[in-house]
Amino acid sequence: MKKILPKATIVSAKRLPIGKVNGIYANKTPEELFSQLFQKQVKLIPGFSIKSIDQILVGNVTNLGGNLARRCAIASEIPLPKPAYTIDCQCASGLMAVISGVQSILSGDAQIVLAGGVESTSTANIVLDRQTNKIIKRFPMVPQGQMDLDMGIIAENMSEKYHVSRVKQDEYAFKSQLKAKKADEQETINQEIVPFGFGKKLITKDQCPRFNTSIDQLAELKAAFRQNGTVTAGNSCPINDGAATVILKKYNKVDVAQGYYLDQATVGVLPEEFILGPVYATKKLLNRHHLTISDIDVVELNEAFAVQGILCCEQLGISEKQLNPLGGALAYGHPYGATGAILVSRLLNSLNQIERPALGLVTLCVAGGMGMSVLIGNKYWQ
Repeated sequence: MKKILPKATIVSAKRLPIGKVNGIYANKTPEELFSQLFQKQVKLIPGFSIKSIDQILVGNVTNLGGNLARRCAIASEIPLPKPAYTIDCQCASGLMAVISGVQSILSGDAQIVLAGGVESTSTANIVLDRQTNKIIKRFPMVPQGQMDLDMGIIAENMSEKYHVSRVKQDEYAFKSQLKAKKADEQETINQEIVPFGFGKKLITKDQCPRFNTSIDQLAELKAAFRQNGTVTAGNSCPINDGAATVILKKYNKVDVAQGYYLDQATVGVLPEEFILGPVYATKKLLNRHHLTISDIDVVELNEAFAVQGILCCEQLGISEKQLNPLGGALAYGHPYGATGAILVSRLLNSLNQIERPALGLVTLCVAGGMGMSVLIGNKYWQ
């Protein structure tokens, strides 16, 4: 396999423990989450200074307005002349922030970029529809007049179309929980986490994994989106708060790195088939480099729904060994704007346990009909 020249160096990728909506971070603003994570992350990097950051890019979905990235930058005590931009690309917002950061570096606009994402669903403002005065649960994903289906209904439709049974979805979700449990017991997951402090109290653990669940318990859950359906709270991701930060630097082969950013691919797909976005984005990316899925050591696939994970694995040929070795979003949760950057930190956590040059892939489906994949090399990639 031909070595792919890095586009940027990943200096560090870290995340906070992930919380449930109205859970451990119930009263914490997104800038509080982001700034504490970043300031602690910087202290873990020998010789690194906050002043060296040239640009800040932050993904976010629910905390609307006010250029949240700028608030995060100021709260993080990054010098005021450094610009900041907020990105809403739904589930892939955090990953698009990383992609955009690399593009800024390649264009010569920045040498070092702080990218990542944050989501505080717990503190998100209630938004009213001006015409009806009713609460807007989510914004439209398609233009007015087109069929704007709930994501859960789309998952139900796809499970029916591709004959993905309830049993198969529950089994997939259970495996994700088992992997997360093993990662917790072996303390492997700790490598990517920066604890969050409440005074003298530290939060060190993710709130959502259900280590005591079983196939029988999952089977007892009622369908969440359609009567007699197959998609449940147990085989769908929960609603979450969280943050992740990825420090990117112009590539230099002599630098010490946590990993290397190699390339990316983004695609648009039918909104009603958004869960297949990772299939098309990954094929586009692999084909560009004449790679096959067997060339990838670890695949971090965001698990919005079990049916989505199942279909992407089947259509791409992802093996059980490659897939989310430390568990996925069905266990940990999916803080929308942060998830893409969270997956970068988790991918490097797994990849750097392989003591040779290794390739990894981060891939997400995106509400509204998109897919996004990023190719990453571990610290031995050079």
